[in-house]
Amino acid sequence: MNDARLQAATEPAADHRLAELVAAGTAALEAGDLRRALGAYQAVIEAFPDRPEGHNNLGALWASLGEWNRAESCFDRVVALLPENPHVLYNRGVMRSHLGRFADAGADFAAALTHAPHDPDLHNNLGVTHFQRGNPDGARRHLEAALRLRPDYANAVLNLCDVDESCDDLHRAVRRCNDFLGSYQSAPVRRRLLELHAIAGSAHLDAACGTAEALLAAHPDDTPIRQQLGRLMSARHALVENAQRALAEA
Repeated sequence: MNDARLQAATEPAADHRLAELVAAGTAALEAGDLRRALGAYQAVIEAFPDRPEGHNNLGALWASLGEWNRAESCFDRVVALLPENPHVLYNRGVMRSHLGRFADAGADFAAALTHAPHDPDLHNNLGVTHFQRGNPDGARRHLEAALRLRPDYANAVLNLCDVDESCDDLHRAVRRCNDFLGSYQSAPVRRRLLELHAIAGSAHLDAACGTAEALLAAHPDDTPIRQQLGRLMSARHALVENAQRALAEA
């Protein structure tokens, strides 16, 4: 749900030797040689343990491999060295979100916002942590802030739709998608809109089937109602089947 891209957390290294080691690791990473990149960043840490570059780049490497615990440990060191850097706090928050530690992640995102209050990614991810912790109002507040700051932020719209759906407010979710698609093109948002319409349509068909079944219970010989129920059940099955096919092909 969250936007899990990492942010650049450190300035280019000024020390020539440090810059050389970091560049070697970056070149190895770009070449796909993870072992050499790992060795290069370890060398940076050994030579410059009190500089953030090695810890930060090693953390990004572990994150790219899905090693969230190792990445978090690296970002812990960077936060200790750069405690007020919002990008560092953001990156550690993303790792903690991956680990399912949403309270800790939210604390990082909230701390980062005190230094970068107009960062839409921070608002988006903080909104997600509120949602994961059962606070839909807090989630909406930050997700809508993210969308105000970046009106074309499709991920924030999708996250808001998740919040709306969890609150049984499908109409609001549909309206969000339509409003967004009125200005921007987004296949994921359009797919979500299709899914929402299918959910709403299925709910209406379920209600209609229930009403028809209640009528038949009272009037079992009512042939028109029985035929109507058959058509409703066929429509419900077709709706679900067609929506699933469309989503698979999108």
